[in-house]
Amino acid sequence: MIDVPWARKGSAFTLLFEQAALTLVREMPVNAAARIIEITDKRLWRIVDHYVGQAIEQFDLSDVKAVGLDETASKRGHNYVTVFIDMERRKEPVLFVTSGKGKQTVAEFSDFLKTHKGEPSVIQEAVCDMSPAFLAGIKERALRR
Repeated sequence: MIDVPWARKGSAFTLLFEQAALTLVREMPVNAAARIIEITDKRLWRIVDHYVGQAIEQFDLSDVKAVGLDETASKRGHNYVTVFIDMERRKEPVLFVTSGKGKQTVAEFSDFLKTHKGEPSVIQEAVCDMSPAFLAGIKERALRR
């Protein structure tokens, strides 16, 4: 294969196709979008992962001072994800999402914050339920003064 200006290097799709695919993914589940554009969900996830990764690399979290966090079940049973949001940002507040719940998720967020120009000790407010695991993680990671 040769590099062409209308396709991302290493991609088997044109930039216009990838843009259309991402537009669908914003509006519906990946499986449904993959059926519509007639590719496998695995190939569509590769496109999504590439562009989400690019966006995350550009995160500047240096001005984050108040975070909210909560866990939710991702499927029936005990498969949890924890979501961290910027309490001061009205548009696109989600900062970080990780699997699991409790103290370890706070540690993962703290590490993510540091790798994106943020500083846990600058966070003045953390809003969460009274879970002892969350509270311990917040205290250990200095997410509050």
